[in-house]
Amino acid sequence: MGSVFLRKDSWVIEYRERNGRIKRESLGKRGVVTKTQARLILNKREQEVMLKREGLSDAEIPTFDEISTEYLQHQEDVKQIRSYARTAQAVSHFSKLFGDKKLNEITASDIDIYKQRRLKDGRKLNTIVRDLVVVRHLFNYAYNRRQFFGRNPVKDAGLPQVNDKKERVLSAIEQEGLLKNSSPELGAVIRLALNTGMRRDEVLFLKWEWVNLQEGFIALPHTHSKSKKSRRVPVNPVVRQILMEANIGSGRPVEGAVFRISPTEHGARTWLQREFKEACKKAGIEGIRFHDLRHTAATRLVEAGIPLHAVAELLGHSSVRMTERYSHPQESVIKAAEILANFV
Repeated sequence: MGSVFLRKDSWVIEYRERNGRIKRESLGKRGVVTKTQARLILNKREQEVMLKREGLSDAEIPTFDEISTEYLQHQEDVKQIRSYARTAQAVSHFSKLFGDKKLNEITASDIDIYKQRRLKDGRKLNTIVRDLVVVRHLFNYAYNRRQFFGRNPVKDAGLPQVNDKKERVLSAIEQEGLLKNSSPELGAVIRLALNTGMRRDEVLFLKWEWVNLQEGFIALPHTHSKSKKSRRVPVNPVVRQILMEANIGSGRPVEGAVFRISPTEHGARTWLQREFKEACKKAGIEGIRFHDLRHTAATRLVEAGIPLHAVAELLGHSSVRMTERYSHPQESVIKAAEILANFV
């Protein structure tokens, strides 16, 4: 990777040529040439080196519109209909501004212009981020197929920071009302989620083979975890009762799925969404999602004084930092100050 620096008040770029030798170019005095301009020239020089190394000419680099046709065909083959429609829409938005540009001509500055235009059009930040993730993937697709060589402009520009987490904690009264208005099957699923902090799919598609009531744990395999890491979830008395009732009520051998709600995963998710929404409506609970039961479990543990690392391990978080959002640092600071007063 090359570099840009000042030498005797002039901007200089440094990069490696095809033969490995380091080359420096003086571009002009500071004020006449900006650092941003110098970086753009450096990116162009590095792309030229890569093209020569791969035996490609600049003319063979496709425009955004040209590669997007191939990219969308590939995405249509591998994605579900709804997901593909969003991808096609994101590509269309970007194409309106830069469709006729070759991939190696699109820069981080163009990406910034795109962000500003979309914001000006009244689009939300999370919508812009989703669209740019698609564009970034398109550049990676072209790179992997030797149709583009250089730095990914979306990666260089960075994605806008979105801080709109909608997390809700279920109160004890709301929990009582929710369970009261739930069917036995939904009630079991809800109670299991609240007592384990497990994710929706981890609960819905739990298998008896992973349950060890004798030693008191559920062994979730890495194939069934969002983090792709296996973990053990302790079985408390409530969970034990739920599992025993599920086994006795089914009248079948202890194998396969614990909750046989639907023969398909899509069917089970649809059932949960419908039933959970209806139960919340009957209980008069607003603004709660099934995933918030996981937040509720985590918040209750942290408020009970359970160390963050233990909560993170239970939830399957890859880092304690992900669990920190459930803590309340200001309350801890106040409590710490009160403790110090005991020593005076």
